Amino acid sequence: MRGIEVKRKMGLTPLQAVVVTQFMSAFADNLNFFLIVGMVKRQGVANPDGMVTYIQMAVLLAYVVLAPLVGAFADKNAKAHVLLYGNALKAAGITLLLFGVSPVICFFLVGIGAVVYSPGKYGILSELTSNERELLRANAQVEGSTIFAILAGTVAGGLLASRSDLPAILVCLLVYLISLSMTFLIPARAGHADIRYGSAARSFFADLKTLFRNSRARFSLIGTGSFWLTAAVLRIALIAWLPVNLGITDTDQQSLIIGITALGVVASAVITPKLVPEGNLHRGYYYGIAMVATVMIASFTHMLWLTVSLLFLVGVFGGIFLIPLNTMLQEEGKRSVGPGKTIAVQNFVENSLTVAGLSIYLALTEMKVPINWSVVGIGIVLFLFIAFLATQIGQIRRAAAESIREAE
Repeated sequence: MRGIEVKRKMGLTPLQAVVVTQFMSAFADNLNFFLIVGMVKRQGVANPDGMVTYIQMAVLLAYVVLAPLVGAFADKNAKAHVLLYGNALKAAGITLLLFGVSPVICFFLVGIGAVVYSPGKYGILSELTSNERELLRANAQVEGSTIFAILAGTVAGGLLASRSDLPAILVCLLVYLISLSMTFLIPARAGHADIRYGSAARSFFADLKTLFRNSRARFSLIGTGSFWLTAAVLRIALIAWLPVNLGITDTDQQSLIIGITALGVVASAVITPKLVPEGNLHRGYYYGIAMVATVMIASFTHMLWLTVSLLFLVGVFGGIFLIPLNTMLQEEGKRSVGPGKTIAVQNFVENSLTVAGLSIYLALTEMKVPINWSVVGIGIVLFLFIAFLATQIGQIRRAAAESIREAE
Protein backbone atom coordinates (compact mmCIF):
# COMPACT_ATOMS: atom_id res chain seq x y z
CA MET A 1 0.00 0.00 0.00
CA ARG A 2 2.87 2.36 0.76
CA GLY A 3 4.06 2.09 -2.85
CA ILE A 4 0.59 2.87 -4.19
CA GLU A 5 0.22 5.95 -1.94
CA VAL A 6 3.61 7.34 -2.98
CA LYS A 7 2.80 6.63 -6.62
CA ARG A 8 -0.37 8.69 -6.38
CA LYS A 9 1.52 11.61 -4.86
CA MET A 10 4.17 11.44 -7.57
CA GLY A 11 1.56 11.09 -10.32
CA LEU A 12 3.24 8.00 -11.80
CA THR A 13 1.55 4.84 -13.01
CA PRO A 14 3.21 1.54 -12.02
CA LEU A 15 4.52 1.12 -15.59
CA GLN A 16 6.00 4.63 -15.57
CA ALA A 17 7.71 3.88 -12.28
CA VAL A 18 9.24 0.74 -13.82
CA VAL A 19 10.46 2.76 -16.81
CA VAL A 20 12.10 5.38 -14.59
CA THR A 21 13.66 2.76 -12.32
CA GLN A 22 15.00 0.91 -15.33
CA PHE A 23 16.41 4.09 -16.85
CA MET A 24 18.37 4.92 -13.71
CA SER A 25 19.71 1.42 -13.25
CA ALA A 26 20.69 1.05 -16.92
CA PHE A 27 22.31 4.50 -16.87
CA ALA A 28 24.60 3.43 -14.04
CA ASP A 29 25.22 0.02 -15.66
CA ASN A 30 26.60 1.70 -18.75
CA LEU A 31 28.53 4.36 -16.88
CA ASN A 32 30.24 1.30 -15.36
CA PHE A 33 31.74 0.31 -18.69
CA PHE A 34 33.72 3.50 -19.15
CA LEU A 35 34.53 3.51 -15.45
CA ILE A 36 36.23 0.16 -16.10
CA VAL A 37 37.97 1.52 -19.21
CA GLY A 38 39.25 4.58 -17.34
CA MET A 39 40.50 2.57 -14.37
CA VAL A 40 42.31 0.05 -16.57
CA LYS A 41 43.95 2.78 -18.68
CA ARG A 42 45.24 4.60 -15.60
CA GLN A 43 46.66 1.37 -14.19
CA GLY A 44 48.89 1.11 -17.26
CA VAL A 45 48.31 -2.61 -17.92
CA ALA A 46 50.00 -4.17 -20.96
CA ASN A 47 46.76 -5.15 -22.73
CA PRO A 48 43.96 -2.80 -21.55
CA ASP A 49 41.52 -4.02 -24.24
CA GLY A 50 41.96 -7.60 -23.07
CA MET A 51 41.63 -6.63 -19.38
CA VAL A 52 38.34 -4.80 -20.02
CA THR A 53 37.08 -7.84 -21.91
CA TYR A 54 37.98 -10.18 -19.04
CA ILE A 55 36.19 -7.95 -16.50
CA GLN A 56 33.11 -7.83 -18.73
CA MET A 57 33.21 -11.62 -19.01
CA ALA A 58 33.34 -11.92 -15.21
CA VAL A 59 30.14 -9.86 -14.99
CA LEU A 60 28.43 -11.98 -17.66
CA LEU A 61 29.48 -15.25 -16.03
CA ALA A 62 27.38 -14.24 -13.00
CA TYR A 63 24.33 -14.45 -15.29
CA VAL A 64 25.29 -17.90 -16.52
CA VAL A 65 26.10 -19.37 -13.10
CA LEU A 66 23.08 -17.97 -11.23
CA ALA A 67 20.49 -18.41 -13.97
CA PRO A 68 18.98 -21.61 -12.44
CA LEU A 69 18.10 -19.70 -9.23
CA VAL A 70 17.20 -16.13 -10.11
CA GLY A 71 14.11 -16.98 -12.16
CA ALA A 72 12.62 -18.83 -9.22
CA PHE A 73 13.63 -15.95 -6.93
CA ALA A 74 11.80 -13.47 -9.18
CA ASP A 75 8.65 -15.61 -9.32
CA LYS A 76 8.70 -16.35 -5.56
CA ASN A 77 8.99 -12.69 -4.49
CA ALA A 78 7.22 -9.46 -5.38
CA LYS A 79 8.84 -8.10 -8.55
CA ALA A 80 9.18 -4.64 -6.98
CA HIS A 81 11.26 -6.16 -4.18
CA VAL A 82 13.37 -8.05 -6.72
CA LEU A 83 14.24 -4.76 -8.43
CA LEU A 84 15.16 -3.27 -5.05
CA TYR A 85 17.47 -6.18 -4.12
CA GLY A 86 19.18 -6.05 -7.51
CA ASN A 87 19.91 -2.34 -7.22
CA ALA A 88 21.16 -2.80 -3.65
CA LEU A 89 23.71 -5.40 -4.80
CA LYS A 90 24.86 -3.14 -7.66
CA ALA A 91 25.31 -0.23 -5.24
CA ALA A 92 27.27 -2.47 -2.86
CA GLY A 93 29.64 -3.50 -5.65
CA ILE A 94 30.34 0.12 -6.58
CA THR A 95 30.79 1.07 -2.90
CA LEU A 96 33.56 -1.52 -2.55
CA LEU A 97 35.56 0.34 -5.20
CA LEU A 98 35.87 3.21 -2.71
CA PHE A 99 37.68 0.86 -0.32
CA GLY A 100 40.24 -0.33 -2.86
CA VAL A 101 38.72 -3.76 -3.51
CA SER A 102 39.75 -5.35 -6.81
CA PRO A 103 37.62 -4.11 -9.75
CA VAL A 104 37.10 -7.72 -10.86
CA ILE A 105 35.44 -8.58 -7.53
CA CYS A 106 33.47 -5.32 -7.43
CA PHE A 107 32.07 -5.67 -10.92
CA PHE A 108 31.34 -9.36 -10.36
CA LEU A 109 29.09 -8.24 -7.45
CA VAL A 110 27.52 -5.63 -9.75
CA GLY A 111 26.93 -8.50 -12.18
CA ILE A 112 25.17 -10.51 -9.49
CA GLY A 113 22.93 -7.50 -8.84
CA ALA A 114 22.15 -7.28 -12.55
CA VAL A 115 21.31 -11.00 -12.61
CA VAL A 116 18.84 -10.57 -9.74
CA TYR A 117 17.38 -7.38 -11.23
CA SER A 118 16.75 -8.56 -14.79
CA PRO A 119 13.94 -11.14 -14.27
CA GLY A 120 12.07 -8.63 -12.15
CA LYS A 121 12.42 -5.91 -14.79
CA TYR A 122 10.85 -7.94 -17.58
CA GLY A 123 8.66 -10.21 -15.49
CA ILE A 124 6.74 -7.29 -14.01
CA LEU A 125 5.70 -6.08 -17.48
CA SER A 126 3.43 -9.06 -18.03
CA GLU A 127 1.80 -8.32 -14.64
CA LEU A 128 1.12 -4.70 -15.59
CA THR A 129 -0.34 -5.42 -19.07
CA SER A 130 -3.32 -7.47 -20.21
CA ASN A 131 -2.64 -8.33 -23.89
CA GLU A 132 0.08 -8.56 -26.54
CA ARG A 133 -0.52 -5.03 -27.82
CA GLU A 134 -0.04 -3.49 -24.36
CA LEU A 135 2.95 -5.73 -23.70
CA LEU A 136 4.57 -4.71 -27.00
CA ARG A 137 4.12 -1.03 -26.12
CA ALA A 138 5.44 -1.61 -22.61
CA ASN A 139 8.49 -3.36 -24.03
CA ALA A 140 9.04 -0.49 -26.43
CA GLN A 141 8.93 1.98 -23.52
CA VAL A 142 11.32 -0.08 -21.38
CA GLU A 143 13.70 -0.79 -24.25
CA GLY A 144 13.54 2.84 -25.36
CA SER A 145 14.34 4.09 -21.84
CA THR A 146 17.04 1.45 -21.51
CA ILE A 147 18.77 2.42 -24.72
CA PHE A 148 18.45 6.11 -23.92
CA ALA A 149 20.06 5.26 -20.57
CA ILE A 150 22.81 3.44 -22.44
CA LEU A 151 23.35 6.56 -24.51
CA ALA A 152 23.36 8.91 -21.52
CA GLY A 153 25.40 6.53 -19.34
CA THR A 154 27.93 5.98 -22.11
CA VAL A 155 28.42 9.72 -22.64
CA ALA A 156 28.53 10.48 -18.89
CA GLY A 157 30.90 7.57 -18.31
CA GLY A 158 33.24 8.74 -21.04
CA LEU A 159 33.33 12.29 -19.68
CA LEU A 160 33.75 11.31 -16.03
CA ALA A 161 36.12 8.35 -16.42
CA SER A 162 38.50 10.21 -18.75
CA ARG A 163 39.62 12.41 -15.85
CA SER A 164 39.59 10.40 -12.62
CA ASP A 165 37.88 7.42 -11.03
CA LEU A 166 36.24 9.02 -7.98
CA PRO A 167 33.64 11.24 -9.73
CA ALA A 168 32.45 8.33 -11.88
CA ILE A 169 32.23 6.03 -8.84
CA LEU A 170 30.22 8.56 -6.81
CA VAL A 171 27.81 9.39 -9.64
CA CYS A 172 27.30 5.69 -10.38
CA LEU A 173 26.56 4.95 -6.72
CA LEU A 174 24.14 7.87 -6.44
CA VAL A 175 22.18 6.81 -9.52
CA TYR A 176 21.86 3.22 -8.26
CA LEU A 177 20.50 4.55 -4.97
CA ILE A 178 17.97 6.74 -6.82
CA SER A 179 16.87 3.73 -8.86
CA LEU A 180 16.57 1.72 -5.66
CA SER A 181 14.37 4.40 -4.05
CA MET A 182 12.10 4.49 -7.13
CA THR A 183 11.17 0.82 -6.61
CA PHE A 184 9.02 1.93 -3.65
CA LEU A 185 6.69 3.57 -6.18
CA ILE A 186 5.88 0.18 -7.73
CA PRO A 187 3.06 -1.82 -6.10
CA ALA A 188 4.47 -5.01 -4.57
CA ARG A 189 2.28 -7.85 -5.80
CA ALA A 190 2.87 -11.09 -3.95
CA GLY A 191 4.77 -13.81 -5.74
CA HIS A 192 4.36 -17.57 -5.51
CA ALA A 193 5.50 -18.38 -1.98
CA ASP A 194 5.26 -22.14 -2.58
CA ILE A 195 8.25 -22.12 -4.98
CA ARG A 196 11.26 -24.04 -3.62
CA TYR A 197 14.70 -23.03 -4.83
CA GLY A 198 16.14 -26.55 -4.84
CA SER A 199 13.44 -28.00 -7.07
CA ALA A 200 13.36 -24.82 -9.18
CA ALA A 201 17.09 -25.08 -9.82
CA ARG A 202 16.69 -28.72 -10.82
CA SER A 203 13.85 -27.80 -13.16
CA PHE A 204 15.77 -24.94 -14.80
CA PHE A 205 17.10 -27.05 -17.64
CA ALA A 206 13.67 -28.61 -18.08
CA ASP A 207 12.35 -25.05 -18.53
CA LEU A 208 15.15 -24.43 -21.03
CA LYS A 209 14.07 -27.50 -23.02
CA THR A 210 10.41 -26.47 -22.83
CA LEU A 211 11.12 -23.04 -24.27
CA PHE A 212 13.39 -24.43 -27.00
CA ARG A 213 10.66 -26.88 -28.05
CA ASN A 214 8.34 -23.90 -28.58
CA SER A 215 9.09 -22.50 -32.05
CA ARG A 216 8.32 -18.87 -31.13
CA ALA A 217 10.31 -19.00 -27.89
CA ARG A 218 13.26 -20.70 -29.59
CA PHE A 219 13.24 -18.11 -32.36
CA SER A 220 13.26 -15.30 -29.79
CA LEU A 221 15.98 -16.81 -27.58
CA ILE A 222 18.38 -17.29 -30.47
CA GLY A 223 17.57 -13.89 -31.96
CA THR A 224 17.99 -11.88 -28.76
CA GLY A 225 21.11 -13.87 -27.85
CA SER A 226 22.75 -13.08 -31.18
CA PHE A 227 21.84 -9.38 -30.80
CA TRP A 228 23.44 -9.00 -27.37
CA LEU A 229 26.48 -11.04 -28.40
CA THR A 230 27.06 -8.56 -31.21
CA ALA A 231 26.34 -5.50 -29.07
CA ALA A 232 28.73 -6.55 -26.29
CA VAL A 233 31.60 -7.37 -28.63
CA LEU A 234 31.12 -4.25 -30.75
CA ARG A 235 31.20 -1.99 -27.71
CA ILE A 236 34.60 -3.36 -26.69
CA ALA A 237 35.91 -3.66 -30.25
CA LEU A 238 35.07 -0.03 -31.00
CA ILE A 239 37.47 1.08 -28.25
CA ALA A 240 40.28 -0.48 -30.32
CA TRP A 241 38.72 0.27 -33.73
CA LEU A 242 38.24 4.04 -33.35
CA PRO A 243 41.97 4.89 -32.89
CA VAL A 244 42.94 2.69 -35.87
CA ASN A 245 40.32 3.85 -38.38
CA LEU A 246 39.53 7.38 -37.22
CA GLY A 247 42.47 8.31 -34.98
CA ILE A 248 40.17 8.98 -32.00
CA THR A 249 41.83 8.05 -28.68
CA ASP A 250 40.03 10.25 -26.09
CA THR A 251 37.62 8.25 -23.93
CA ASP A 252 34.99 10.99 -23.92
CA GLN A 253 34.97 11.24 -27.74
CA GLN A 254 34.83 7.46 -28.04
CA SER A 255 31.85 7.35 -25.69
CA LEU A 256 29.97 9.91 -27.78
CA ILE A 257 30.49 7.90 -30.97
CA ILE A 258 29.56 4.58 -29.35
CA GLY A 259 26.47 6.27 -27.91
CA ILE A 260 25.20 6.98 -31.44
CA THR A 261 24.23 3.31 -31.73
CA ALA A 262 22.13 3.64 -28.58
CA LEU A 263 20.46 6.71 -30.06
CA GLY A 264 19.43 4.57 -33.03
CA VAL A 265 17.76 2.05 -30.73
CA VAL A 266 15.89 4.90 -29.01
CA ALA A 267 14.50 5.83 -32.42
CA SER A 268 13.58 2.21 -33.08
CA ALA A 269 11.44 2.07 -29.94
CA VAL A 270 9.15 4.70 -31.47
CA ILE A 271 8.72 3.08 -34.88
CA THR A 272 8.80 -0.64 -34.00
CA PRO A 273 5.07 -0.98 -33.15
CA LYS A 274 4.27 0.51 -36.58
CA LEU A 275 6.74 -1.58 -38.60
CA VAL A 276 6.24 -4.84 -36.70
CA PRO A 277 2.58 -5.05 -35.60
CA GLU A 278 1.13 -7.56 -33.16
CA GLY A 279 0.49 -10.96 -34.70
CA ASN A 280 3.52 -10.54 -36.99
CA LEU A 281 6.34 -10.15 -34.48
CA HIS A 282 8.59 -12.47 -36.51
CA ARG A 283 8.94 -9.71 -39.11
CA GLY A 284 11.58 -8.12 -36.88
CA TYR A 285 13.92 -10.81 -38.22
CA TYR A 286 14.31 -8.95 -41.52
CA TYR A 287 15.79 -5.97 -39.68
CA GLY A 288 18.35 -8.35 -38.18
CA ILE A 289 19.57 -9.00 -41.72
CA ALA A 290 19.91 -5.24 -42.26
CA MET A 291 21.84 -4.98 -38.99
CA VAL A 292 24.37 -7.60 -40.15
CA ALA A 293 24.93 -5.81 -43.45
CA THR A 294 25.41 -2.45 -41.74
CA VAL A 295 27.94 -3.83 -39.25
CA MET A 296 29.97 -5.30 -42.12
CA ILE A 297 30.00 -2.04 -44.05
CA ALA A 298 30.82 0.07 -40.99
CA SER A 299 33.92 -1.99 -40.17
CA PHE A 300 35.79 -0.61 -43.19
CA THR A 301 34.80 3.06 -43.06
CA HIS A 302 37.38 5.81 -42.49
CA MET A 303 35.13 8.88 -42.53
CA LEU A 304 33.61 10.12 -39.27
CA TRP A 305 30.26 11.21 -40.72
CA LEU A 306 29.78 7.86 -42.46
CA THR A 307 30.79 5.89 -39.37
CA VAL A 308 28.34 7.84 -37.20
CA SER A 309 25.53 7.36 -39.75
CA LEU A 310 26.13 3.62 -40.00
CA LEU A 311 26.34 3.16 -36.22
CA PHE A 312 23.01 4.98 -35.92
CA LEU A 313 21.48 2.59 -38.46
CA VAL A 314 22.96 -0.40 -36.60
CA GLY A 315 21.03 0.82 -33.55
CA VAL A 316 17.79 1.38 -35.48
CA PHE A 317 17.84 -2.01 -37.21
CA GLY A 318 18.98 -3.76 -34.03
CA GLY A 319 16.17 -2.26 -31.98
CA ILE A 320 13.47 -3.23 -34.50
CA PHE A 321 14.98 -6.72 -34.45
CA LEU A 322 15.13 -6.96 -30.64
CA ILE A 323 11.89 -5.47 -29.29
CA PRO A 324 9.42 -7.82 -31.06
CA LEU A 325 11.54 -10.83 -30.10
CA ASN A 326 11.39 -9.87 -26.41
CA THR A 327 7.61 -9.48 -26.65
CA MET A 328 7.25 -12.85 -28.37
CA LEU A 329 9.30 -14.60 -25.69
CA GLN A 330 7.43 -13.01 -22.79
CA GLU A 331 4.08 -14.04 -24.28
CA GLU A 332 5.17 -17.65 -24.77
CA GLY A 333 7.01 -17.81 -21.44
CA LYS A 334 4.05 -16.48 -19.49
CA ARG A 335 1.91 -19.31 -20.90
CA SER A 336 4.45 -22.07 -20.28
CA VAL A 337 7.12 -21.81 -17.56
CA GLY A 338 6.36 -18.42 -15.95
CA PRO A 339 7.70 -14.91 -16.63
CA GLY A 340 10.58 -14.93 -14.12
CA LYS A 341 11.87 -18.33 -15.22
CA THR A 342 11.58 -17.29 -18.85
CA ILE A 343 13.78 -14.25 -18.34
CA ALA A 344 16.27 -16.34 -16.36
CA VAL A 345 16.50 -18.76 -19.29
CA GLN A 346 16.84 -15.80 -21.65
CA ASN A 347 19.67 -14.37 -19.53
CA PHE A 348 21.39 -17.76 -19.51
CA VAL A 349 21.20 -18.10 -23.29
CA GLU A 350 22.09 -14.49 -24.05
CA ASN A 351 25.04 -14.33 -21.70
CA SER A 352 26.36 -17.78 -22.62
CA LEU A 353 26.41 -16.65 -26.23
CA THR A 354 27.93 -13.29 -25.28
CA VAL A 355 30.74 -14.95 -23.30
CA ALA A 356 31.36 -17.19 -26.31
CA GLY A 357 31.43 -14.13 -28.59
CA LEU A 358 33.85 -12.28 -26.32
CA SER A 359 36.04 -15.40 -26.21
CA ILE A 360 36.12 -15.47 -30.01
CA TYR A 361 37.02 -11.78 -30.06
CA LEU A 362 39.80 -12.32 -27.50
CA ALA A 363 41.15 -15.23 -29.54
CA LEU A 364 41.20 -13.06 -32.67
CA THR A 365 43.06 -10.27 -30.87
CA GLU A 366 45.57 -12.73 -29.37
CA MET A 367 46.19 -13.99 -32.90
CA LYS A 368 46.96 -10.36 -33.91
CA VAL A 369 44.08 -10.30 -36.37
CA PRO A 370 43.54 -6.67 -37.55
CA ILE A 371 40.68 -5.02 -35.69
CA ASN A 372 38.67 -4.48 -38.91
CA TRP A 373 38.68 -8.20 -39.61
CA SER A 374 37.89 -8.99 -35.98
CA VAL A 375 34.71 -6.92 -36.33
CA VAL A 376 33.93 -8.70 -39.59
CA GLY A 377 34.43 -12.00 -37.78
CA ILE A 378 31.77 -11.08 -35.24
CA GLY A 379 29.54 -9.93 -38.10
CA ILE A 380 29.92 -13.38 -39.67
CA VAL A 381 28.94 -15.03 -36.36
CA LEU A 382 25.80 -12.85 -36.28
CA PHE A 383 25.07 -13.74 -39.90
CA LEU A 384 25.19 -17.46 -39.08
CA PHE A 385 22.59 -16.96 -36.34
CA ILE A 386 20.40 -14.93 -38.70
CA ALA A 387 20.76 -17.65 -41.35
CA PHE A 388 19.54 -20.23 -38.82
CA LEU A 389 16.54 -18.04 -37.94
CA ALA A 390 15.69 -17.97 -41.66
CA THR A 391 15.09 -21.72 -41.47
CA GLN A 392 12.55 -21.16 -38.67
CA ILE A 393 10.36 -18.53 -40.35
CA GLY A 394 7.90 -21.07 -41.76
CA GLN A 395 7.22 -22.57 -38.33
CA ILE A 396 6.83 -19.11 -36.79
CA ARG A 397 4.28 -18.04 -39.39
CA ARG A 398 2.24 -21.20 -38.82
CA ALA A 399 2.40 -20.70 -35.04
CA ALA A 400 1.29 -17.06 -35.40
CA ALA A 401 -1.64 -18.05 -37.62
CA GLU A 402 -2.69 -20.74 -35.18
CA SER A 403 -2.52 -18.25 -32.29
CA ILE A 404 -4.79 -15.83 -34.18
CA ARG A 405 -7.31 -18.61 -34.89
CA GLU A 406 -7.39 -19.59 -31.22
CA ALA A 407 -7.97 -15.95 -30.21
CA GLU A 408 -10.95 -15.75 -32.58
